[in-house]
Amino acid sequence: MKKRILIVEDEISIIELLTLVLTREGYEVHSCQNGREAINVMKKVHPHMVILDVMLPGLDGTSIIKIMSEDEVLESTPVIITSALVESERLFKPYPQVKGFASKPFMLTKFISMVKHFIGD
Repeated sequence: MKKRILIVEDEISIIELLTLVLTREGYEVHSCQNGREAINVMKKVHPHMVILDVMLPGLDGTSIIKIMSEDEVLESTPVIITSALVESERLFKPYPQVKGFASKPFMLTKFISMVKHFIGD
């Protein structure tokens, strides 16, 4: 069974790139472009990992992490945060499900290694 990854990102070009790369690596990839949709998709798809942008329309990345941490099913889902703002990293320190941080633009080989490590491949 393929592991499911949810990409929550408002830039379609980044969604397309990550979907292509992660699909080639053998993952089942789902995506959405806003924070409100993200929680609904998580509950429907039950991803093994979430790749989460910080700046999103609707709910931002910090709000999504708070909601995930208060949900019995979602609180253990590993998350990799993506952001162009390196300072954003400190906002996510209190949340144990945040396993990694990828600054944009990111090196794809390093990013894929991080995904594999935290998803357990």
